[in-house]
Amino acid sequence: MNSHPFIPLRLAMLAVVLPLVLAAGLPEEARLSAASEILQRTPLSAPDLRVLSEYVRNGDSSPVLRSRAMAAYAMALLLQGNTNSFIRAQQIHQATYPDDIQLIPLTSRHYCVSCDGCRGTGRREKAVCPQCYGRGALFQLSPFVAETYEKRLREIVALCRENAEYAEKLQDAAKESRVEMQIEILQALTNSYSHRTDLVPAISLLNDALAKRESRLRDEQAKEARQRAEREVEMLKALARGTDRLRAIQELKAYLTVHPHASSALELQALLDELLAKEKQRQLLRQIGIGTGVLMGLLCLTPLVRFFLFRRRVPVSGPLPGMENMDKSRFTDPLSLTAQDSQARVKRKTARIPFEEVGMKDAETRSDPPL
Repeated sequence: MNSHPFIPLRLAMLAVVLPLVLAAGLPEEARLSAASEILQRTPLSAPDLRVLSEYVRNGDSSPVLRSRAMAAYAMALLLQGNTNSFIRAQQIHQATYPDDIQLIPLTSRHYCVSCDGCRGTGRREKAVCPQCYGRGALFQLSPFVAETYEKRLREIVALCRENAEYAEKLQDAAKESRVEMQIEILQALTNSYSHRTDLVPAISLLNDALAKRESRLRDEQAKEARQRAEREVEMLKALARGTDRLRAIQELKAYLTVHPHASSALELQALLDELLAKEKQRQLLRQIGIGTGVLMGLLCLTPLVRFFLFRRRVPVSGPLPGMENMDKSRFTDPLSLTAQDSQARVKRKTARIPFEEVGMKDAETRSDPPL
């Protein structure tokens, strides 16, 4: 039950062979996977057991794989009958990976049976039992040991394949130039391998891709906002050049109220001031026109007002006073006379109205105002 005599020799061989193997340039996990597949068919293949030992000694190895490789190598020692080496390897594994104790679920009952000669006492008729040499137990492997050993080897192969697939997919995602496709690949990768503890590079790459997409979306939104603002400014300018000045003023005021710090605010404010000045001038001219029209109307109505308010009474004309006392036969119409008759006519023969008869009545008549 002592340690296997070839263990020191194996360690010396590992010290010589390890640099040569590392110089070969083969991926460590690929070699470990290949060795594990061979050990499933040949459980005690010495070259492949050396691969397990080398992987365990490499401190940069994956902790998950290193723990399983250490467990498989310890059980390989047990399969060779090196119980002491197995116990030491089991203790080292438990101390190094206390959370993985279940990887070596083996106790002495899995590789020792009670001695039939001494019935487990270690003595036979007060002498040392020749079968168990006083230990009370004989070495006999349980089938569970081989099953557990093969299970650890299968886990190693599966983990190596998973690591290779994960590394390849991560590399493909890093090479993807399309941000949307890269995000899709990385999200699928992190979801598929959520149980892994080395997802930091994938998550970091995913965060960078998401940040790029968000930045691109912000740039697109900012560009769209600038274009929309430019279109609105052009529409306002076109409206200001139109005939509906009041609507243009309302739209400009509303836009400047909502966007007081816009890049085109100064230009639109100047345009608004110009429209307000024109509108003020138009209203002033309109008021002047209205006032002028009112004055002209008043001037036109003044004669009518004066006619109706200050209408003059027309006096009734009649015959002069005293005309009824005159002898009309003595008068001749001057218009009926010819030039010769007029010259031949004696002025002194012209009949005159006696002043004495009509003078007083004429004076009385003139003193009364006409009705």
